[in-house]
Amino acid sequence: MQGKADKARRRAARWAAVLLAAVCALPAAALEPATTLGSYGRQWWVMENGLPQNTVHALAQTRDGFLWAGTESGLVRFDGVSFLVLDEHSQPKLPSGDIRCLLATSDGALWIGTGDGLARLKDGAVRVFTTKDGLPGNVILGLAEANDGALWAFTDGGAARLAGDSFKAKSFWRPGSRVTQYSKGGRISAWLDPGLNGSNNWNTPAPVAGLPASALDFYAETSNGIYALGNKSGVALQLKNPNQDRELRVGKELPGTRIQALFADREGALWIGTNGGLARWANGKLERLPVTDPLASASVLAVLEDREGNLWVGTETDGLHILRDERFRNFGAREGLTSDNTSAVVEDKAGTLWVGTAGDGLNAISRSAPGTASPTLSAQNAERMGHPASGSGLKVRRYTVHEGLVSDVILSLAAAPNGDVWVGTPDGLNRIRGARVDAYTSADGLPDDFVRSLLADADGSLWVGTRRGLTHWLHAGTGTQMVTVTQAGGLGSDLVGAMERDTRGDLWVATLAGLSRLRGASTARTAITNYTTKDGLSSNVVTAMLPRAMGHMIVGTQDHGWNLWDGNKFSTAQSGGMDTTSVHAILDDAQDHLWFATGNGIARCDCTMTADCTHWLEFGPADGLRSRETATNSHPSAWRALDGTLWFTTPKGLVLVDPAHFPVNTVPPPVAIERFTVDDVLRAAESRTRVEAGHVHFQFEYAGLSFVAPQKVRYRYMLEGFDKGWTEAGARRTAYYTNIPPGHYTFRVQAANNDGVWNTEGAALEFELAPHFYQTLWFYGLLLLAMAGLVTLYMKRRLLRAEREFKAVLGERNRIAREIHDTLAQGYVGVSVQLEVLSELLRQNKVEKAAQHLDTTRGQVREGLDEARQSIWALRSQDAGENTLPVQLRRITEQAGGHGLETSFSLYGAYRALPPGTEREIVRIAQEALQNVRKHAQARHAVVQMEYGPAEIALEIRDDGQGFNAGEGFEPPAGHYGLTGMRERAAAIGGRLEVTSAPGEGTTVRMQAKAPRAAKEQA
Repeated sequence: MQGKADKARRRAARWAAVLLAAVCALPAAALEPATTLGSYGRQWWVMENGLPQNTVHALAQTRDGFLWAGTESGLVRFDGVSFLVLDEHSQPKLPSGDIRCLLATSDGALWIGTGDGLARLKDGAVRVFTTKDGLPGNVILGLAEANDGALWAFTDGGAARLAGDSFKAKSFWRPGSRVTQYSKGGRISAWLDPGLNGSNNWNTPAPVAGLPASALDFYAETSNGIYALGNKSGVALQLKNPNQDRELRVGKELPGTRIQALFADREGALWIGTNGGLARWANGKLERLPVTDPLASASVLAVLEDREGNLWVGTETDGLHILRDERFRNFGAREGLTSDNTSAVVEDKAGTLWVGTAGDGLNAISRSAPGTASPTLSAQNAERMGHPASGSGLKVRRYTVHEGLVSDVILSLAAAPNGDVWVGTPDGLNRIRGARVDAYTSADGLPDDFVRSLLADADGSLWVGTRRGLTHWLHAGTGTQMVTVTQAGGLGSDLVGAMERDTRGDLWVATLAGLSRLRGASTARTAITNYTTKDGLSSNVVTAMLPRAMGHMIVGTQDHGWNLWDGNKFSTAQSGGMDTTSVHAILDDAQDHLWFATGNGIARCDCTMTADCTHWLEFGPADGLRSRETATNSHPSAWRALDGTLWFTTPKGLVLVDPAHFPVNTVPPPVAIERFTVDDVLRAAESRTRVEAGHVHFQFEYAGLSFVAPQKVRYRYMLEGFDKGWTEAGARRTAYYTNIPPGHYTFRVQAANNDGVWNTEGAALEFELAPHFYQTLWFYGLLLLAMAGLVTLYMKRRLLRAEREFKAVLGERNRIAREIHDTLAQGYVGVSVQLEVLSELLRQNKVEKAAQHLDTTRGQVREGLDEARQSIWALRSQDAGENTLPVQLRRITEQAGGHGLETSFSLYGAYRALPPGTEREIVRIAQEALQNVRKHAQARHAVVQMEYGPAEIALEIRDDGQGFNAGEGFEPPAGHYGLTGMRERAAAIGGRLEVTSAPGEGTTVRMQAKAPRAAKEQA
């Protein structure tokens, strides 16, 4: 059994050695040691997730931030999330889908070399050039932009230079030679001669390093002055170094059998793509990928570094790859640890890193030579192209219950000043001193075997936190003098968690009921002060503490954020909107940053000793973490090593961060509005777009072009003219608007990269939504005018109606006045005269004559009453059914007879009903005329005649009375209004009244009018 255990330990040691070798050589740029490239954060795409074809011949990034990849089945535009494919069938249309080369020029255009012509893509439009435009051939082999901005195209028929809108052929270049491109002074040059001798004379390429110009296929110049020259022959690559020239051959130093791509990045490294893999020359050494890497054996056709420093690799059969700087290194079981589920971590004074797990014991990672540096990053490894320290001598040892631990579940760790390591478990306490492992339990004086936290003091004593109180082990290891403080002794609670000693020497103890501060040199003289939410804490469950200068303290809680202790009081800290509600550990990297292990991952903020935290960054799987989870209920779950690196324990492994070389993305992401659709119909995303009236659904699709962590790009947008402020969209890449009113609008969108750097300029799209005709100003003006006209017309109609009503009332008053005048008033006058005569006769006692006058008076009164009844009857008679006009005229004619006057009525023509108003006025005219005959004419005969003609009606009243002079200028005597009233009545029905009379010849009154239709006919 012992032999098997030794073998297991040796296997574990070998795995740990592998892990520590990797740990020792970790650089900021995430490069592995020895002669292999490091473990970059990586991602790749093939046909199954968006590429039209797996062969990527060319790569380019245009000024607007889009990445472009040329394949054999089309040109691909990539925004970090989705692909857009352009080919001979797309819109815009390319001359061919066989993409041979790409070139992004300084004016923002993308030049696309295909197997059937050259295309320029700019502002969404494609211009195609072929042999008709001066190109020597239609198969484009290469493209270059010279230092003077001129575009050169290299075809199967020769080279040509763009002049205006056409190309001019040049004879210095042979179609059999390859064209290379390189950066110099921020511009792209091509060929050999301009790069080496500073000349711009492209017509005389000179041989260099013994190679004829016609044999040069590759050329690159690094930022640190190294020139790389190569061809397709056996001598693969020559490096012209100011210190020493080097030669790299394929099949020997380089993988594969031929070079296919050459690229110099901004850090001075040279990337070499071959048909057998990718290699890098940096700091005088050649680095190759480990054999397990997908690019270690891939056929590399193109290499490009984007504006954020990411490296893009196009391959022949393996699609498109991106290599990113890795911020975090993860170590778990597959890297050599005994378990992924790490719980606690601490470093002892010798630089050994102790890593506890939640069920697989304890790992000790150390150097064989005591006193050497911590097994993490060395100064040289901090460089981007870092290398391992020589003679690292790393080893790992595993401790489990087989080696003496009381449990394989590690809850807490502490490193004592004398080199001892204390291990707290659910079943007791262990001390590791050299090769010896001692165990202590409640049988040795501990109040409880469940050891949740440990703190090794500078005086050699040990503080042990359990579920049943806090134990101070005085002079631990030399005796068993243990003093336990519980709730009964003043502690906030018996359940003890994290412990820290501040810079003033006070011990702070987290309990289930808040924080307890212990002040005093020994437990016997300890003064305990308890703090809870009543004293400003955001929660009584404290999970982490970090001492600061001047006795200050940062206190993390469970589910209620974190607090600041300024020496006198607690205050709740602001987390800048980040999810730091659950704080499991807090570290200070000594570079003005605080690091938090939270319930949502790892977070960092800028924080000096006197300022609040600002510029929060939150990290998760998109940044290289295997999980957002961090270890809980163990102490310490994070540790700052002697070399400044930070270590975090998680359920998915141990996480390493080097704050001194932590890459932060400071490049604001370009923003592009990719699609603008109106009612699900695509519109051109160009400025001043006019949208016809009646559209209601508007959709904007946009992209922030950051490739470091595209899923962490955040957006905000606003529709100027409609929105009052910015809408925070998070990671959503689409904005919707519905039923916006007509008008001019500008849609603006801004984006922030993975580290919260905003592009405040963003992108904008102006458009105009045309109004319906009834939504225009002129329509509203016309509507106002129409309304004003209607109001005016209404008022005029009301006024006319009022006038008509007034005239009607006035006419009725005049009629009544005439009736009274012609009937009652005259009758009363006659009665009054008769009464005066009767009174005089009675005074003279002439009874007989008085009786005669009394009879006359009675007759006059009866006549007055009859006339009054007739007037009332005329007001009330509206029934044209039983009282037609002829019937009424016959009746009043008969009533006018008597007292010596014979009357008759005659009717001519076919009777037809007339409007009631017309008939009423005719009756009144007849009444008035007969009344005048009776009173004034002294006639014996009177004739009333009614005539119904086809178009006219006429009423005629004739008598044979005394007559009067009715010539021109005749005016009725004062006080007589009968004739005037008849004329007014005739005029009221549109007729005219004629009076013919002469003294002694009688009188004829004739009224003529057009025959109006009856009311029923009008209806």
